[in-house]
Amino acid sequence: MACRGIRLNCELCGSGIRGESQAVNIDGGIFRVCNSCARLGTPARVPGRPSHAFSRPSGYGSSRFGKPSSSRTSRPSNGPPSASFEDQQVELTSDFPKIIKSARELLGLSQDELGMKINEKPSVISHLETGSMKPDDALARKLEHYLKIQLFIPTEEIEGEGKTS
Repeated sequence: MACRGIRLNCELCGSGIRGESQAVNIDGGIFRVCNSCARLGTPARVPGRPSHAFSRPSGYGSSRFGKPSSSRTSRPSNGPPSASFEDQQVELTSDFPKIIKSARELLGLSQDELGMKINEKPSVISHLETGSMKPDDALARKLEHYLKIQLFIPTEEIEGEGKTS
């Protein structure tokens, strides 16, 4: 039985999803996204769920993304997670606050407006722009996508900056 009248929003950009949502893996997390954000991750099969999104009522023996409540599969924690971009190790650039603020201002958006567009609180945007908060990988990807900026840089570039020849 399909639920009618329920509108799903993309978990990355926040826009309404028309038709089927896509399940993608981005940095170890499974996200339900729109077709345009699906290219940011790799297709993921969500175990225990039909191919269409959220067909069972919540609390029906599964967690938010279709993983069993007592999931035995967990991501190993061997130190801090580092994003992988096409098999290349990348890290968040140190000047992310300036990049985010410049891009937002270039688009003529207030912190409130940007927060609404990407489904985040304005205080989060403020903390990011002052550097008092570092975005997690999913939020950074969402900002990259919406603001058309690059926040992740290859680790070789970071290591190369400290060396003098």
